[in-house]
Amino acid sequence: MPRKYYRIVSKGDAVRRARIVIGLTSAELARAVGISRPMLSAIENGAGTSVKTAHRIARALDRPFEELFEVVDVR
Repeated sequence: MPRKYYRIVSKGDAVRRARIVIGLTSAELARAVGISRPMLSAIENGAGTSVKTAHRIARALDRPFEELFEVVDVR
């Protein structure tokens, strides 16, 4: 199985800003996405996440994936 040499990360604070603009708390967004609030906080603060989770967050915020996340090469 090939190794991953990339991470999916939030573009700056794009996820947090989008969440606040639509009026969701971190707990509400985490519940809508199906992750824990601490995990959402980590993602908002730059921790990597899976493509699947990033897409679920983008859908819940009604924003394009590309607006919220970027693929970072970690080689």
